[in-house]
Amino acid sequence: MAVLDLIPGAEPFFVSGGPVGCLLIHGFTATPNEVRGLGEHLAGQGYTVLGPRLAHHGSDPADMNRSRWHDWYLSALDGWHLLRGVCEQIVPIGLSMGGTTALLLAARQPVAAVVAMSAPIYIPSDPRFPFLRAIGMVQPFMEKPSWDESQRASRYPVLPTQGVGELRHYLEVVERALLAVTVPALLLHSRADETVPPDSMERIYRRLGSREKEMVWYEDARHVLTEDASDREDVYRHVTRFVDAWT
Repeated sequence: MAVLDLIPGAEPFFVSGGPVGCLLIHGFTATPNEVRGLGEHLAGQGYTVLGPRLAHHGSDPADMNRSRWHDWYLSALDGWHLLRGVCEQIVPIGLSMGGTTALLLAARQPVAAVVAMSAPIYIPSDPRFPFLRAIGMVQPFMEKPSWDESQRASRYPVLPTQGVGELRHYLEVVERALLAVTVPALLLHSRADETVPPDSMERIYRRLGSREKEMVWYEDARHVLTEDASDREDVYRHVTRFVDAWT
């Protein structure tokens, strides 16, 4: 019988702090490891920090081909409920699909503010999309164009075909909910993002119901802003100042 386990770096993390809780949400095919550094920084500022592992992430890529988008959302919602038990205010902060998830939480649950980094709201059109479920029966995985071995501790090396189809549906659900987001919102994105089209941020910004909303652009950073060596510290500062201002 196979032993079930998580890949190193996929473990959730929690740091007890003050009455404001920061819910750190990782991205599609990734793990809590990609937002751990930001979480440690926020914990150092006195915040309570929780980084949950989204369902079917951090174990085996095949697991994601049986995922549905609500599995990922409900994992983040579990985190919101856990923080609600120990904190007076909660700020969901997400990267990539985690940012999209943070926005859906802000549309559906009481939060103080929301942060979305490199968040997608659509996937560029592809003629294979209507047939992904059938394609997945014979080709369960697709190649990641920007993968290298240094990323193995933070994310899967392939894209689950069925999971991509669920992600498309998930983004449609979230886009319809954006008008219901009325809390202050901080959006960050790189113009050089090789994974999520940069105009996703502008599209999210236009559709948000928030009166207080801000976009921050980075010129040369890669998709995973929390790991980009050149801009990571600036990202940390922007997020911390925003949470300070609205809690």
